[in-house]
Amino acid sequence: MFQLPAEGRMKAWRDFRTTLESLTLEQALVQTAEFWAGAPFVPYNLEPDDYTKWPDPWTLIYENTYCDVAKCLGILYTVSLTTHKTAMEFRMYVDPVTKYTYNLSWFDEGKYILNMINGEVLNNTQFDKNLNLVKTHTAVDLQLDNY
Repeated sequence: MFQLPAEGRMKAWRDFRTTLESLTLEQALVQTAEFWAGAPFVPYNLEPDDYTKWPDPWTLIYENTYCDVAKCLGILYTVSLTTHKTAMEFRMYVDPVTKYTYNLSWFDEGKYILNMINGEVLNNTQFDKNLNLVKTHTAVDLQLDNY
């Protein structure tokens, strides 16, 4: 999908979201994690400190440039544009030892965590409790219900 021209990407993304409708939430999140694992990665694109400047879903797909923040946002947009309704958050954590930043898509209060390991779904029992939470943006902050 990510190699297609913009118009083709939009259609492919819509078609992918449609396939999620008949799945359970867990199955849909597994498919979403695998889907976004194929996104082309750039080290920096979106400013992590100002979510008000983050693109809407269609601009994100149109621009096709995915840093870790953009990928996390794409995951949230993908699920929010389906019938799977659950608590969704963008969470940023920092490892106090390595200083590495993790931008994570949290679903159902951490029952499902995406974007920590590319293409995998984790849960809060597998999550490193030593990481420091830096930011949380809720579905309301990100206006996920407006799309």
